[in-house]
Amino acid sequence: MDVPEDIPGDVPHAVVTGAAGFIGSHLVTKLLTGPCHVTAVDVVPWSAAHRLRGAGPDPRLRYHEADLRDTRTLRGLTDGARWVFHLGANTENRSWAQSGRADLDTTVAGTVALLEALAEHPPRCVVMASSQLVYGDQDGHGTPPDGALSPARPPRPTTRFGAGKAAAEAFLCAAAHETGFRAVAARLSNIVGAGMRRGIVHDFVGRLRQDSGRLTVLGDGSQTRSYLHVSDCVTALTTLAEAPGEARCAVPQAFEAYDVCNTDATSAADVARIAVAEFPGADSEIAYGTGERGWRGDIPTVRVSPGRLLGLGWRPRLTSAAAVRTAVRELIAESTPAPTADPESGRPGTSALLRPGHG
Repeated sequence: MDVPEDIPGDVPHAVVTGAAGFIGSHLVTKLLTGPCHVTAVDVVPWSAAHRLRGAGPDPRLRYHEADLRDTRTLRGLTDGARWVFHLGANTENRSWAQSGRADLDTTVAGTVALLEALAEHPPRCVVMASSQLVYGDQDGHGTPPDGALSPARPPRPTTRFGAGKAAAEAFLCAAAHETGFRAVAARLSNIVGAGMRRGIVHDFVGRLRQDSGRLTVLGDGSQTRSYLHVSDCVTALTTLAEAPGEARCAVPQAFEAYDVCNTDATSAADVARIAVAEFPGADSEIAYGTGERGWRGDIPTVRVSPGRLLGLGWRPRLTSAAAVRTAVRELIAESTPAPTADPESGRPGTSALLRPGHG
């Protein structure tokens, strides 16, 4: 099929993999604010896609439960798409908390299967969510100059998570040159906001719920990161999709990598202080560990620059500290997830390519 029958040919059609996840659900909601039809793909059934409840029902949204490694199904879902936002991947970056093959089996294999699905009818642009962790430990790498036209440092991952993202980027780059679509690797920093289920901000709020009198920080608190609110992140992703190619190059590039991060950074100690200040009734003692690494494999300081992204006209709305503060407030305000809905009612769409009851 070219596109679903109810999508007019002149209306942009976007496909989002990993659509039921934290960033994916915000991206779907963002896309639906414009003249766009969205095909949302995730491995979880609609009944479990709680984060997408705010985006539906919408006649322009079609949700499909599908394994990212199912090339045949993906071929039917992506045919006719103008943009493909590839967010489906392993999301656990702590090696001790995941299977040793998760990055290979999910991130890499899922990306390769998707690229095979796109080969016959490529979209205009594929934007893949990568990670700042492809750079590995920054010691000796230097900091990219603000506004640099290309990443100043080659990927040198020091974790399996970073290695999986770097490998997926390589396959994306090769497919872009072989097939002819424009490809962008969006190397995300720490993305925070409503609906997040992991990361330091989520962990601190969870610990304060258990014990509002004491907050323990792994490491000495000096670990420094760029924090970007998810609303600024999804705006960056759509900016990258719509850009005609490298703004300062005469010939658009088949593959480009951008750091998607804030213009500043903040420390783990500051994140802890913000969490305590915002948590209702908390008067917590903040206890610190020793050493600059929170856990084995942790990277103390990640230095990235959004210079190339700023060159496309994108600007973050919130600073790192403001993004953390907003995310803490959003997590505190989140209520208990709604009861699981009947998968046969209220869902935004079904697919003939999937089993009945799994649209």
